[in-house]
Amino acid sequence: MGPLKDPDMETALVVDDERFFLTILGDFVRQRMNMRPLLAQDGTTALSLVDKESVDLVLLDIVMPGMDGLEVLRGIKDRRPSLPVIMVTASSVLDHAVSALREGADDFVRKPVDLDELALSITRALTKVRVAKLPQPKRDAGSNRRRAGRVRMRDRFPAQLQLREVTLIDISLSGALVEHTEPVRPGEIYRLSFPIEGHQVQVLARAIRAFASHRVTVAGGERQIVYRTGMEFVGVEKGAADLISAYIDRIVQQGAAIPLT
Repeated sequence: MGPLKDPDMETALVVDDERFFLTILGDFVRQRMNMRPLLAQDGTTALSLVDKESVDLVLLDIVMPGMDGLEVLRGIKDRRPSLPVIMVTASSVLDHAVSALREGADDFVRKPVDLDELALSITRALTKVRVAKLPQPKRDAGSNRRRAGRVRMRDRFPAQLQLREVTLIDISLSGALVEHTEPVRPGEIYRLSFPIEGHQVQVLARAIRAFASHRVTVAGGERQIVYRTGMEFVGVEKGAADLISAYIDRIVQQGAAIPLT
């Protein structure tokens, strides 16, 4: 049970089988995020609270005895598909996080939890829900020109999409456009890695659209299709987000930004 709810206060359901982390995260969402915490140490209790309470966000541990986090996530999405869920994992392997993102999770953070990173993730998830509820204003060409959310890479910018060698064409805080010769599957989640300011940045990104751009001649005279694929970032840690943001700001200041279309 949580405290009596202020009608203007959003509610966060925290699910973790370890009482220590449950208490820490409950205190965090109450004191730092100004949200009402609901606490659950198992999946059954968590799903019951989703059914009974007005929950605005879920922090969900992946590895739990009995019903694990992925199973709880499926149950949440069956009940409330638009409810934002952020996975919390102690595993250093990204396989669990990728599986969760494929099942509909909004983001993930690793234990020990960086509270600044978690605050950023929660804010991003709640903002996405709030924006989706707003009426969409009509935009004219002038307003589009004023939005410089995406920047084009000025020179050839090598990157890696899983084990594929790709070229980064443009980038924003929410995604990127890559060019490649090996096909990718729209809807699949890939690890995208690229250098920024001397740092190697890694993000998880979902392929959302792909099209054949042109053909090139390779060794032996064979003509090969070059694809361009739009990638939507679905897992960005705070350090990577800060580097991407700083890079975009610098390019915008240099006048190399391109408008969103």
